[in-house]
Amino acid sequence: MAIHMKLVFALAGVTAVAGMTSVHAQAPLVRTGQENVQVQVDTGELLGAVPAEIIHIDVHNDPIGLEWQPGDPIREIPRRHWDDPAFLATLERTPVNAVAAGLDVLAARQQDFDARQAHRGGGFSVPLQSFDGAPGTTLPPDPTGDIGPAHYVQAVNASGGTRVRVFNKTDGAMVGNFILNAQLAGTGACASGLGDPIVVYDALADRWVLTEFSSSSGRSLCVYVSAGNDPLGTVWYRYAFQMPAFPDYPKYGVWSDAYYVTANESGTTNARPVYAFERAAMLTGATARFVRLTVPRLAGFGFQLLTPVHHVGLDAPPVGAPGLYMRHVDDESHLAGSNDPTKDYLQLWSLAMNWSTPTPGTVLTGPVQIDISEFSSNLNGLTAFNAFPQPNGQKLDPLREPIMNVLMYRNFGAYEVIVGNLVTDVDGADTGGVRWFELRRSGGIANPWQLFQEGTYAPADAGGPADRWMAGIGVDSSGNLALAYSVTRQTPGIFASLRYVGRLADDAPGVMTTAETEFATGSRSQSNERWGDYHQMGVDPVDGCTFWFTGEYMGPVGSTNNTRVAAFRHDECGDPTFTLNTSVSTLSVCAGGPSPVLLPPITVNVGSVNGFVDPVSLAYLPLPAGVGGSLSPNVVTPPGTSTASLSVAGPVTPGDNTVTIEGTAGTIIKSKDVLLKIATATPDAIVLSTPANGAVNVPAGATLSWTAAAQAASYVVEVASDAAFASIVFTGTVSNGTSVVVTPALQTNTTYYWRVRGSNICGTSADSAVYSFRTVPAPGDCDASTVPTEAFSENFNAGAGGFTVSTGTGTANWALSTARPSPLSGGNAFKADGVSVLSDQRLTSPAIALPASQNPLTLRYQNWRLIEMNGATGCYDGGILEVSANGGAFTQVTGVKLLNDPYRGAVSSGFSSAIAGLNAWCDNPARPYGTDSLVDLSEWAGQSVQLRWRFATDSSTATEGWYVDDVRVQSCATGDTIFADGFDPPSP
Repeated sequence: MAIHMKLVFALAGVTAVAGMTSVHAQAPLVRTGQENVQVQVDTGELLGAVPAEIIHIDVHNDPIGLEWQPGDPIREIPRRHWDDPAFLATLERTPVNAVAAGLDVLAARQQDFDARQAHRGGGFSVPLQSFDGAPGTTLPPDPTGDIGPAHYVQAVNASGGTRVRVFNKTDGAMVGNFILNAQLAGTGACASGLGDPIVVYDALADRWVLTEFSSSSGRSLCVYVSAGNDPLGTVWYRYAFQMPAFPDYPKYGVWSDAYYVTANESGTTNARPVYAFERAAMLTGATARFVRLTVPRLAGFGFQLLTPVHHVGLDAPPVGAPGLYMRHVDDESHLAGSNDPTKDYLQLWSLAMNWSTPTPGTVLTGPVQIDISEFSSNLNGLTAFNAFPQPNGQKLDPLREPIMNVLMYRNFGAYEVIVGNLVTDVDGADTGGVRWFELRRSGGIANPWQLFQEGTYAPADAGGPADRWMAGIGVDSSGNLALAYSVTRQTPGIFASLRYVGRLADDAPGVMTTAETEFATGSRSQSNERWGDYHQMGVDPVDGCTFWFTGEYMGPVGSTNNTRVAAFRHDECGDPTFTLNTSVSTLSVCAGGPSPVLLPPITVNVGSVNGFVDPVSLAYLPLPAGVGGSLSPNVVTPPGTSTASLSVAGPVTPGDNTVTIEGTAGTIIKSKDVLLKIATATPDAIVLSTPANGAVNVPAGATLSWTAAAQAASYVVEVASDAAFASIVFTGTVSNGTSVVVTPALQTNTTYYWRVRGSNICGTSADSAVYSFRTVPAPGDCDASTVPTEAFSENFNAGAGGFTVSTGTGTANWALSTARPSPLSGGNAFKADGVSVLSDQRLTSPAIALPASQNPLTLRYQNWRLIEMNGATGCYDGGILEVSANGGAFTQVTGVKLLNDPYRGAVSSGFSSAIAGLNAWCDNPARPYGTDSLVDLSEWAGQSVQLRWRFATDSSTATEGWYVDDVRVQSCATGDTIFADGFDPPSP
């Protein structure tokens, strides 16, 4: 969430705070190829010491805030890009090393598991509680909540700040309902709190912490700490921590020595802040200090922040353990000049606090780099706040930028665990899946955090892929996990709903093993892109087992954006037991001959849960034909290990063969499967299926499919622009299925060639026959029977080229600029400034003679704009295109004539703009050089026309403005078709 104000960008330069100490300079973020990259900051900014306002109030008896009623407005709250547009222009760089296309490798693992095994059900798949939370009267509602000894406390954005609801955790009955800034705010900045709430239960102190931010003028984080464990109690300590700039989207983590906080703060050039609040003082209502440090920001994201690690459970972190912050790095998006196509990574910072001196000592260390499997943050680009379509087609915000709230920590004694999640594009087609991970640290704080397991939850949905995102993940006291999230799909329709899955500590690594359970079913579509902006998972501090989750879904027609609260737990949590796991879950073997083939030894790990020490007997269930094995030792006292030895000899059945190891201790029986992928020969040759040989009008993002080949474990697909495959434009490896989507999309109106070969551990098949296809023409393309004919072109590199500047109101400041030229021609572009005064600026072309009978007749030009928006579908300032035929009046070009770049929406009439009420362009650029806009001019064929770019501003808020470059008018004529692929590039 972020507040919506007309002059919001005026905050971007506010950075000075009296009494600050300086921050040591930090090294730039680089990828070195090393596992750990260290940067130390010895001194942070001491932002001050804040006295508590002690609030005595019994919220049992407080008046309930006015509830939303059907017909009441729902407030929209835009998310914030804070950075200089020039800095944002570093996004969308082409990675030097291309990533292999196809299904996310971890999603393929999950789908393979789903196909081979039945999911566990039991009590976990039946929610213990499921009830509606507070109404979402803003877009987005930002649902947050946590579980305590006797209550579940939820908070959401409301029209006047944060609405808090308190529920009895036994039966879900609501026992409290109030507006935070009305009941607990006291005086000062927090009396006008605006939301972005976070609720956390501090299990180490048995206290509640409620938070929100204040208005932009106050730029404060308002933190309320309860004096006891009853959220309906009578005493709260309220702190107003004022930041140097507006702290958008704050997130909190409880730690033993501080409350650790992060935000998408506006005043940090090329950096993002982390904060620490003096927790010990806040628990007693004493004056509390707070410090601030910054870390280098990532290129490509205008909205971004780190996520603090949040402690759950009754066992505190080890003595001296520093607080932790984390973010994810998709190096194709953020470090495209040095990306590794085989992996991405997490970055971990630690902040050691020393509150014992008047000026707190701080040591910020990081980033520690932890490699994880390749993922993609590119969901409808890197800055669009929409990606996942609902049944009505409106796309919802993916929140690709942060590791999601909360990043949960638990101390198991011998080791510590952090679990987190983020959203990823699982197939290159903007399909959302949840990448989850578990980190572990064993042996104390001197040892490193390491990746223990990771997965992508994106199952093979019946009816086609659905989008899953906006997740929360948690770990219970037995090491079991639960993951809950939003899900939607356009066709067949799935209205935005809430579901969850889970796994036990000793289940196969990297997969969710329970059935997917839906606990809130959507019944309509939202008409706005904003979603979330976060959901939250917690774990009951009393039983250590029950997960509590809150999130948003689209409830019945006539309601608001509903929120839901649900509780669920694994049956296996709590009682002493053992875990059974293996060092590998899959082995491949080529066993075509009569001689036995020995497989690498497998370590069988027998773990202890809740102090279990009974001996565990190990044995194989009946082995597949041709497979032999032994276990040594076959009795293990947990924690302990055994070695599984396996061999394969002919005759054997090729394909997937499952070896099951069973562990027994009294009445407790557990089993672990190891999949043997047995091959006896190389795969047969591949037969291509679709598109058929010689097919035309194939989508640029073509789906290529073939028939399965006997014994093929994977396939390599190649697409080339020539039949000899001297110029290969796409290579994909497919290990799950017999089709692949070509990404990025191919050129339109172009002939391509493709082939496939299969492989397994025994070898690789011959290439298939080569098929060809031709991609569909795009708007502006000439078909195969015609050639492009250029009627006019101007790139402004030699000057204005006959273009003239005039004004209807104010100053006409269209002028040549070198700031943002087209990447095709470089040099100059025409720019109009987005001034903060009334203006009507006009750029008019010379007369252009349009040919007759040569359709399509198309205008193409580079259209870069940073023009002031008004919400999701409107403009305060705006640009339009007009045309005059044969010296007549200028009329606006509208509707379907704008082939690929429609106007954003109507210009506000409240600020006296010259084009008030007209649909216009405004917004941020879609990519560094804007949009290659296409306009249909066929209506004016055979006439002499002038084109006019008209930019009108109101009297408030200056922006960078509008750039126009590479203006070209093209028709399609019969003749030689050698250049029939569309627009030719302009001459430099």
